[in-house]
Amino acid sequence: MNNKAKQPRELNIELLRIVLMILIVCHHFLMRGRGLHLLYTSGSTHINNDALQGLFMDSFLIMTVNCFVFISGYYGIKLRVKTILSLLIQAITYSIGIDIVFCLFTGEQMTMDSVWNGLLSVPNGQWWFITAYFFLYLLSPFLNLAKQYLTKFQFLYILGVLTLINFIIGFTLDPSPLGVLNGYSLLSFICVYFYGQAFSTYISFNKGKLFWLCSYVICSLLIFTMFDAGLKYSTVDMAWKAFSYNNPLIMVSAVSFFFFFKNLRISYAKISFFSSSVLAIYLIHEHPRSADFLTDHLNSFATTYKIGNVYFTFLLIAVMLFVAGTMVEKIRTAVTEPCLDYLVRKFNLGRLDSEMIKK
Repeated sequence: MNNKAKQPRELNIELLRIVLMILIVCHHFLMRGRGLHLLYTSGSTHINNDALQGLFMDSFLIMTVNCFVFISGYYGIKLRVKTILSLLIQAITYSIGIDIVFCLFTGEQMTMDSVWNGLLSVPNGQWWFITAYFFLYLLSPFLNLAKQYLTKFQFLYILGVLTLINFIIGFTLDPSPLGVLNGYSLLSFICVYFYGQAFSTYISFNKGKLFWLCSYVICSLLIFTMFDAGLKYSTVDMAWKAFSYNNPLIMVSAVSFFFFFKNLRISYAKISFFSSSVLAIYLIHEHPRSADFLTDHLNSFATTYKIGNVYFTFLLIAVMLFVAGTMVEKIRTAVTEPCLDYLVRKFNLGRLDSEMIKK
């Protein structure tokens, strides 16, 4: 396997993961807090200047999910049984825990359905990203074999087929048998994962930070231009496809954003304290109850107490949410990880890791 995949992640990539999660939170703030999601679900052709301003901002944020998965492919996921169990426990804890918190504040009764849904939160898709990423993680040992054992031609052939399915046919036609779902799917994640592997091994662009930053900005502007043009000269559905995760422009934007950070030099080691909590932030703010709460109250709060403008206020709230969520995650980890460590030792689950990498 390529040596680059064996190296520990650099601090600049850890910073990138933090930035991406804050931008994901901002994206959801725009969609729900500003009600932009209602424009999509209603198929409305009437989009006022305020909504257009929000969508312009979102064109710079929409690449975040692809960038996350690209990072995983670039460095290669190393499957560990403990990590699988840890992710499941993390999701179950936040699913049930957040339900309990809302029940305490609203006076509702906690039901067995809520507990059952919490226990099945990963396989039943309570968080679409977590479900797709979890099964990508399970498949990763076999996906990694492609780079390890296939020739360059064979690898690029598979990448070409996945590109055809996800970014060409899946984007322009989106036939249901392919299961692309506008990029909200495991298949799309596998495609992006392969792109990460390809750039770590076969594709090399020796460009500086300015090149990648300009590429990111230009792609983001083109995404918004694509939406605006689609709205004026085509159908509403075609316009909204500009914000689909399998839009090729979004993939280029994600790759550019990654390499901009890849070219940075960061030495602040405490970044790792926060970067280990990024998935927890996603679980907390995208829980159905949290999402509904943000939809109902966020915009009025940010408008009433705005600092500068509402978008800067959203950013500040996202940063505060990240910091607070990190503290919650550290407490959760302190409680659950010793139990998980005990189970791994008790049942010698670590042996499965070595079985997975046997040749």
